[in-house]
This record gives sequence, structure tokens and C-alpha cells, in this order.
Amino acid sequence: MDRWIRGVRTCPLRDAGDLGAALPPGVVISVAWRLDGAGRIIGGMLPRGHPQGGPQGKRVLHGEGVWAAEMFPRDREITAELDLVEPGSAARPARLVVHGPERDIVGYVDQPRLPADRYARLTTGMRRDARQIRIRAAGRIWWIRATKVFGVRVIRDHGVDVYRTRGLHAVFSAEADHLDVSVVLLTLASIPSSTYAPILGF
Repeated sequence: MDRWIRGVRTCPLRDAGDLGAALPPGVVISVAWRLDGAGRIIGGMLPRGHPQGGPQGKRVLHGEGVWAAEMFPRDREITAELDLVEPGSAARPARLVVHGPERDIVGYVDQPRLPADRYARLTTGMRRDARQIRIRAAGRIWWIRATKVFGVRVIRDHGVDVYRTRGLHAVFSAEADHLDVSVVLLTLASIPSSTYAPILGF
């Protein structure tokens, strides 16, 4: 039976294994989902200056149906006013860490098809095929792409659909596991949608 996360439907998941881990005190919660049968999943931020936020701050994901995860910005600090993470170029990606049950999984988030030249970004960089987010972790690659008007689609490796929006709902595929769900939710909660869905594409 499908499970719902505050308007997001997913495949059933077994216990994530880190249910006892608590959120750091002082985290600012920005996104909350409810995974039926598994509990609450939240995304938030630890700004620069927080004891566990690191020198630039970080975005965090925690919940009973996912593995705890963190995303670290490359250059710009995270503050209450600027709390999202820019993916960066292939040479300077943002970093994410998923705390799996056996080991930490380090990954990278970038936009390899976005032109580096500032002028090119104003022209070819506004095409949707250039505005795609790439996530690399544990030997997998995910692509986040805009679909239709306000839709989102996430494809893993060799064309495997992991996540897509359908109307007002979003669905994880039956192939999605804890790493897929953790990486997708952390990334979508951490980056501005304009990085993969330019206004001119609507």
C-alpha cells in the first residue's frame, strides 16, 4: 500500500535504522512531511555560527522513514535570510552526507550542464536541459529535472524513475530505497527550485 508524505506518496519503506537519533538543538525547521506508518520527516537548517552548523552552516534532513542527512554549501554561508544551497558547478559542487546504518555516504550536488560563462547563462543557460541538478553518491547518479509547468522528475542511473510530481501530489517509485528517498528529499528541501526550473521554461 502506498504511503503519503503531506501530499507526497511513496513506496513502503522498512525502518531506517536511526530512529533514535535526535535533531540538534536550535535547528530551524523549514519543511515537514508525514510518512504514514513511519512518522514525521523534517528538513531544516543550522545557520553559520551554530555549534553543529559548520563554518558555512548546513541543511539537515531527519525522520523516522529516512536516513539522517546533511547538505553543506560550497561558498555562500547559510543564514536566516539565505538558507538555501546553490548546487554549484561540476568543479565546485555542494556536498551532502547521508548517515546510513553502516557508514556515512558522501555525495556531491552540481549543475554540470550549466554554462560557466556569465553571458552564456543568460541565454543557453536558461534552457531546461542546462538547468538540471546532478547528485552523485554511493556509485549512483540522480538527475533532477523540471517537467511540464511546475513539475519535478528525478531519474536515477540508467533511466530509472525514482520520483515525480503528478498534479498536486508527488510519488516515489517502487524502486526507491532509503538512499533514494533521503537524497531526493534533502536536495529538494535544500536548493532553490529556480536552479533547475527557470522561469523562461514555464
